[in-house]
Amino acid sequence: MKRIVQTLLVSAALLCLMAGGAYFWARGSLPVVDGSIELAGISAPVRITRDRHAVPHIYADSVVDVMFGLGFVHAQDRLWQLEVNRRIGSGRLSEVMGIATVATDRFLRTLGIQQAAERSYNELDKETHEVIDSYAAGVNAFLSSRAGPLPPEFLLLRHEPEPWAPQDTLVWAKMMA
Repeated sequence: MKRIVQTLLVSAALLCLMAGGAYFWARGSLPVVDGSIELAGISAPVRITRDRHAVPHIYADSVVDVMFGLGFVHAQDRLWQLEVNRRIGSGRLSEVMGIATVATDRFLRTLGIQQAAERSYNELDKETHEVIDSYAAGVNAFLSSRAGPLPPEFLLLRHEPEPWAPQDTLVWAKMMA
């Protein structure tokens, strides 16, 4: 009986250690909100602060740099939402979710949201291009600079996000419209 109790205690201790390790590893997917990060792609420093509710406030010398910061923060805080929104609008959800979303993908591809976003992007003026391109660069800066694991949704579905294209922003804007 003593051996069984010892085995159970050791097993419980190992289980607790594994759960604790998994918890601290998973916390690595949370955004880094303290300190500074040096990234290429901006013309001047961008300062991002978070209030007591963790709401980001972005300060920069230009709208283009603010949009870079916004893309970075969106990717930090909402990477899974960005990925799902992009895939919904472009009719590519089944690549991640499987056969259950094929009918939805077929419907959305029939609507041609992705193609409409690409046409719209090609027709934008220079200033709007710069803003949308900068937002995409901010999302991609996060993707290329992150150190920890991806958010749990990515891990559960064994999916790695693709780089963000400026047209992806327009896809979701058209979906919301």
